[in-house]
Amino acid sequence: MCREGASWGAVAGVYVGVENGVEKLRGIKDWKNAAISGALTGAVLSAATNRNRDKIVLDAITGGAVATAAEFLNHLT
Repeated sequence: MCREGASWGAVAGVYVGVENGVEKLRGIKDWKNAAISGALTGAVLSAATNRNRDKIVLDAITGGAVATAAEFLNHLT
């Protein structure tokens, strides 16, 4: 359980850092920041633990999709 928590903590830390950087770079706060940040986070963390290029691309797409969906859900409530 401790190892799993550390993994999710690393994901959250990387995502928040990347999202803040993307927001400062683009100068706007919108759903595209979440998509870019999720994709970059998925790719970076996948590349750190996996050497298969197809898996890295899949994880980047998944990260972007999950982050974008979460951003849209936050705007619904």
